[in-house]
Amino acid sequence: MKTLFVITAYPRFKGDVITPWLVELIMKLKERGVDVSVFTSSYRGLRTHVLDGVKVYRFRYCFQRFERLTHEETAVDRIKRGPGNAILTFFYLFFGAWSIVRLAKSEKFDIIHVHWPFPHVLFGILGKKCCRARLFSSFYGVEIRLLTKKMKFMLRPFAMLINKSDKITAISTHTARELEGVVEKPVHIIPFSAAMGRCHERSSEKKEILFVGRLVTRKGVKYLIEAFHKVHRSISHDLVIVGGGPERGRLEKLAADLDLKHRVRFAGVISDDALNQYYASCSFLVLPAIVDEKGDTEGLGVVLLEAMSCGKPVIASNVGGITDIVVDRKNGFLVPPAEPEALAAAIKRMAKDRKLRKALGRAALKTVDEKFNWDKIVGDLIRLYHDKNG
Repeated sequence: MKTLFVITAYPRFKGDVITPWLVELIMKLKERGVDVSVFTSSYRGLRTHVLDGVKVYRFRYCFQRFERLTHEETAVDRIKRGPGNAILTFFYLFFGAWSIVRLAKSEKFDIIHVHWPFPHVLFGILGKKCCRARLFSSFYGVEIRLLTKKMKFMLRPFAMLINKSDKITAISTHTARELEGVVEKPVHIIPFSAAMGRCHERSSEKKEILFVGRLVTRKGVKYLIEAFHKVHRSISHDLVIVGGGPERGRLEKLAADLDLKHRVRFAGVISDDALNQYYASCSFLVLPAIVDEKGDTEGLGVVLLEAMSCGKPVIASNVGGITDIVVDRKNGFLVPPAEPEALAAAIKRMAKDRKLRKALGRAALKTVDEKFNWDKIVGDLIRLYHDKNG
């Protein structure tokens, strides 16, 4: 089965940290005999290449110095930086469309699978027509929220395009609900899982509370620091914040203003091996996500799956696709978003009760094994690839 993944961005070199769980999905599909290639944009002149056995077709859309719309940050954030980037999107769409027509005519794919369909469903439809492939569209949440919150004028024409898909999937029940009234076909829920391998928990647990993620507003780290301030004198755990992003300076200042510099450590962007060690030795992970000013929130929460695959309990906000993963008081705690008092209470209870952490951690590991293991996810997707009905 010859399949083309249409993706906004893909790793440019070995070790490039871009959608690692999507790379993992491709590798698992290839292990099951699915011939997967990738269609994505160039970055500063990068041309078509092979990476870890995957053919990556990259389309050029401007002069090398201007090909920066994707990869280093989201295209939406880049466009906000100036009108020049908005103009660049027209070149992106034109040359992307031209390139996929040429590619589809020459390669004759069986399936074209579009991820983040706004606006890439355009590429998918053109490719489908050129090689009579079946079109799959997978939603991750951010694209549909962008349309419903910020670009309502585009919603109706987008609905007309997306309903040309043969199959539509979403990564969570929350995202599937967001598609109600937009798509006419059934929405199949196909989540993803952790990209990293199972870590081995150390016998000596460090007294560390872990956050992992990009430091942007919707991650809610501000509320985590405020909550930690409320309980830091009554617990012996320190807080470790892994990741970088535009909010880092403000968050470091907040920790300093609250006199937490010696209890809150900003680890920055780290290697996969170092991250694995943090997961293995921490007491639990916190993901205090919120709905930000753009209406965006967590589509699923891959860091939860990564921690849980290491047998760690989690505390997370009751928003977005997080509720597909975390069951309150079963494999972790769910708390209301943007409420430091409630988050502080959950942190205190988890930090003080080692027996509870162990029980919730075992349940967390069971959740990953039963609902979010790659064999199940890949099997469900392959069955959907073969299903010609609906």
